[in-house]
Amino acid sequence: MMRIANNKLWLLFLLLFPTLLWGNSTPMFHIRQNAKGCFVEIPKRLINRDFLLAARVMTVSSPNNKVKLYAGQRLYDPVWIRLKYDKEQLYLLRPDSKSLCEDTTHISYAAYARNAITPIAEVWKIEQETDSSIVVNWSKFLSEPIEGVDPFGGKTSPGRSLPQLNKILQADAYENNLEVSVQYGFEGTSQPFLTTVRKSLLLLPEQPMQPRIHDARVGYDNIPKRKFNSETPSITAENYITRFRIAPSHKNIRSYLQGKQVKPQQPIVFYIDDAFPPLWQKAIRKGILDWNKAFEEIGFKDVMQAKTYAEAGPEFDPNDIRFNCFRYVVSDFPNAMGKHWVDPRSGEILQADVLFHSNVITLLRKWYFLQTAAYHPAARTKTLPDDITEQLLRYAAAHEIGHCLGLEHNFKASYAYHTEDLRRPEFTERYGTTPSIMDYARFNYIAQPGDGVRYVLPPLLGVYDRYAIRIGYTYLPHEDTRTIAGWIEQKQNDPMYHYERMTLSTIPANPAVQTSDLGNAPVASATYGIRNLQLILKQLPEWNKARQTNDPFEDMPATYTDLQQAYFDHLEHVIPFIGFSDEVSEKAVEFLWKQLLDGYNFLQTDAVRKYAGNQTEAIIKAQKTIIDKMFGRIIAERISSNETSTGFTYTHYLEVSAKYLFADKTPDIFTRHLQENYLNTLKTLLTEARTSSFSVLFSPTVCEHLTCIREQLTATPSTWNNYLGSTKKLSSSLLHDSA
Repeated sequence: MMRIANNKLWLLFLLLFPTLLWGNSTPMFHIRQNAKGCFVEIPKRLINRDFLLAARVMTVSSPNNKVKLYAGQRLYDPVWIRLKYDKEQLYLLRPDSKSLCEDTTHISYAAYARNAITPIAEVWKIEQETDSSIVVNWSKFLSEPIEGVDPFGGKTSPGRSLPQLNKILQADAYENNLEVSVQYGFEGTSQPFLTTVRKSLLLLPEQPMQPRIHDARVGYDNIPKRKFNSETPSITAENYITRFRIAPSHKNIRSYLQGKQVKPQQPIVFYIDDAFPPLWQKAIRKGILDWNKAFEEIGFKDVMQAKTYAEAGPEFDPNDIRFNCFRYVVSDFPNAMGKHWVDPRSGEILQADVLFHSNVITLLRKWYFLQTAAYHPAARTKTLPDDITEQLLRYAAAHEIGHCLGLEHNFKASYAYHTEDLRRPEFTERYGTTPSIMDYARFNYIAQPGDGVRYVLPPLLGVYDRYAIRIGYTYLPHEDTRTIAGWIEQKQNDPMYHYERMTLSTIPANPAVQTSDLGNAPVASATYGIRNLQLILKQLPEWNKARQTNDPFEDMPATYTDLQQAYFDHLEHVIPFIGFSDEVSEKAVEFLWKQLLDGYNFLQTDAVRKYAGNQTEAIIKAQKTIIDKMFGRIIAERISSNETSTGFTYTHYLEVSAKYLFADKTPDIFTRHLQENYLNTLKTLLTEARTSSFSVLFSPTVCEHLTCIREQLTATPSTWNNYLGSTKKLSSSLLHDSA
């Protein structure tokens, strides 16, 4: 390692006495900073080698910045760069990480190359050259924000830059990486902003890891490639999964292939922040090591290792790109995230981090209470016992480590279980709430009082998780997509092994792929969940009185808000199943209307009003969200596209809804708002349909439906007046305009 020094004879000294300065480990670059700038000596052996350029936040004056970044976070993926020089200048090249042509000897390669030259991003004057190295002034390159690399700068700037505050604080050169700490200052939009950023330049392996082709049936984060095939000729899409390079040492390959467990050539070590409380450190360590079970099944032992910062060696630095860290973020925002940086040439994960927010325990406790307190007494206490807290943190830690290993969320996993099985103690003890810890199936809200269910968490490592590690990490001497595809094919008839990426939409394309849901019977699951919420709400005052606290009711307003949100979440889990199948659609519509018209009543009891105030406005707002989703464009298109003359039709859907909504009785304030929202949503649907190719499927039905409602209501004056109430002008206008 070398630190910045002030020595006028620096270059000569570095050239003549490298061993004296660095011992047997020669740094990648030699650096000196003086009044003229920051000069870097680059060995010529590194010219045309591949590097990663990355940056992360080290410190901030406040996380309330434009991009909401905390210490330890990164905003951008690293950039792949390459250095090239001529007699006068050094160039920084930015190779295209997405386009590739494997056969550079083919006659067509020249045509490909003409359309794929490598652009130059930066250029520097060569200050000095020797037979083995060149020297350039990297002052500006290292001390100023680089857009698309630095977290702050360009579009992400928290305000007007103050260049007088920008400076290099420290530079450390190691054998394969350069670490530079930089200070940036900004005027800020409301207050001054100061940050330190770590810039890392990592030398990539000369021989990239053999890529593994992504199969959409297994959930791995992946990097897209556009491959030119000279023989076809064509350009095809091909994705590489992201994974660590886990392989047996050369001497152990034979033993591995014989089915014996061996240690990997390079284990995956995570360093745990010393700032974590001892109980948290214990839970996090277990969450990291839990993944060893999956690696053991594919022939590797001791792959995952966990050490605290204090247990690390003298060169350890949590901001150094060489180290995987589990970081403690002090924040009132409850969150946790696992991220990784990869070699864009191959998908190899080179570094990974988990950011664990201090307030994540609040979120875990909230879910634990709302989802299990009805039948699980341990969840009712204000402060959870240490053993339960440890379980919750261990689960959250293991989930984030899964992301660090390259795994994506598997929101389809929970749909593999029959809803009724989640009420069986023997089933939940063995399988938990879902086949995958990468799901958002936190705790068992299906189980009922008297069922005897004790284990309420997802499994420490599910059936799917172990399978996914097999697919991504099994060592193959030669990559064989057919072998891997065969492993996947073997499991396609078993829903325990299914995966499907969730679509970015208010209504998922596949209703089986949702967050925070449980079981394969949506109406039954929601009914059980709501039943538990009703019991919790009824018992909440008594439970709070039993708590040993000065003010047992201090958390009541927030608890009521959370419980109300949980109730409407159950309704939202059912909506995507409308149009999924005839039987499920009928059940879903009946369930939703009963809940919208009567089911919410438990949320406005005297106890609720006493401790949380009047909830009318909040309930009306939540109901509007449900109506918007039930009668928006996505559901209309889904039903209309899939309907048959003998099945669940869009006309039937609207007719049934109107029968529930416009019954011949005086509506209360909630029903009146539901009616207004219903008409408004259908009117909006007709407006949006003008830009939709599917509009011909449902627009005539909507227009006819609105006409029927108008005729129905105006035929009987008493019904019309009961319906309209104080909203006659608006309602009349809606019906007239829409029809």
